[in-house]
Amino acid sequence: MGISMSMIHVMEGYGLLGHGRKILDFGSSNLYTATPEEVAAFVKRHNPKPRSDLDAWAARLAAGSQPDASGQALNQAFAGELFEAAGMGYDAIDIADGYKTTIVDLNSKRLPEKMVGAYDTVLNHGTSEHILNQMNVFAAVHAATKKDGLIMHLVPSIGYVDHGYFCYTSRFFFDLAAYNNYEVVDMWYDGPASQENVFASARQYQTYFPVLTKRLEKIGQVERESLLDRTNIPTISIALVYRKVKNVPFMGTVETSTSVGALPSDLLSAYKS
Repeated sequence: MGISMSMIHVMEGYGLLGHGRKILDFGSSNLYTATPEEVAAFVKRHNPKPRSDLDAWAARLAAGSQPDASGQALNQAFAGELFEAAGMGYDAIDIADGYKTTIVDLNSKRLPEKMVGAYDTVLNHGTSEHILNQMNVFAAVHAATKKDGLIMHLVPSIGYVDHGYFCYTSRFFFDLAAYNNYEVVDMWYDGPASQENVFASARQYQTYFPVLTKRLEKIGQVERESLLDRTNIPTISIALVYRKVKNVPFMGTVETSTSVGALPSDLLSAYKS
């Protein structure tokens, strides 16, 4: 999980960030591609009394946000550090230890009671797609957000063939908003960011599942597999900003667009809000 400095500027424009706001981050997000000047300017915009060592601290944070010589992120700077220096409260939940992180396995655990209704801004920047229990993770996002609080999701939508468990459709997020009385502040797509190969997972797992090796051996011999292997798949993320308009219990969604028969009345009534 990570948040680039350019995305932080976007988030400022939607009011997600600001002095005094309490932020909950689903996944302890690293900070990416920041300059010392950007870091210091961000802190000064939001905190009227910035830390006395701001310039030196900003240089350290910015250095940790850069990639190494191979282009891989150093992961030595956290977005939470930046938010706190700018006068915001920050917490994170994750399954691994990170900056200001409470360990919560959202496959099986509810949001800790102390976090319920406690946050002005809740962020899901590339975490929910790694969690099998989708109902639970989106219920936790809902529970954490105050009335009139803001939620931002930035998650895989197209082409992430070997990243996490899920890619999301705009239909899902629009239905999620409708069932839970969220105002859709904005929605956009981000990317393409990179290119992936459709057989990436098969190559990783072939030692566990030998049948995959037989499939991979068709590359170069069978037209379908050969064409797919040569196809570069662009990765595109979907971003949404919600406002939680009402304090109502979380509602799951039911997708009926492809239903060809009559739906049971008890099912329909269970999803009315």
